[in-house]
Amino acid sequence: MSAAEQPLRFLVLASGQGTNAKKLFEYARQHPERLEPVALVSDRDAPALGVAEEWKVPAHLIRPSEEGALLQLLDKLRPDWACMAGYKRLVSASFLEFFHDENLGFRVMNVHPSLLPAYPGLGGYRRAFEEGCQLSGVTVHLVDEGLDTGLPILQASFAREENDTLETFTAKGRALEHQLFPQALDLASRKKLWKREREGARWIARMYE
Repeated sequence: MSAAEQPLRFLVLASGQGTNAKKLFEYARQHPERLEPVALVSDRDAPALGVAEEWKVPAHLIRPSEEGALLQLLDKLRPDWACMAGYKRLVSASFLEFFHDENLGFRVMNVHPSLLPAYPGLGGYRRAFEEGCQLSGVTVHLVDEGLDTGLPILQASFAREENDTLETFTAKGRALEHQLFPQALDLASRKKLWKREREGARWIARMYE
């Protein structure tokens, strides 16, 4: 297998239950010629660590104060991409710089519980539900230096129904997350992602092959 045909090596960052991480590992196992999970990192003692162990993916607990250990792990594993799957912290400039890409900005993607730019930060589904939004959704986006400000890769929406509770509303979003995140990683593995181009004073996104 030539270097061009090597599978995309990805790192997962997760702080919670690990349901999105599980979907990424599951998809990678179905497509080993394109995707290889190299590790899962959590900033806390979260169930996501157990998910990684179940899927035979090395799991690492690296506290927020141990930034050096995370950077050392990156240097050791040399992942091509990082996937933020419910990671509750902003990553550092040093972390992003490891994944610098002249076309994409950084080879880091995040799944977010809203139709960005609406409801950046935490609690996207809850905030949308409490404010009575009739349409919510999920965004998988590139990560940049801001809070959920990177260019979208994929978005999908779902409607609020009359009998929805916060729990059923959230469940619809979670189901979409589990569909979109593997699709976005698959696009990265086939080099069919967004490219940043300058148009006047602003950046725009174009699909590239």
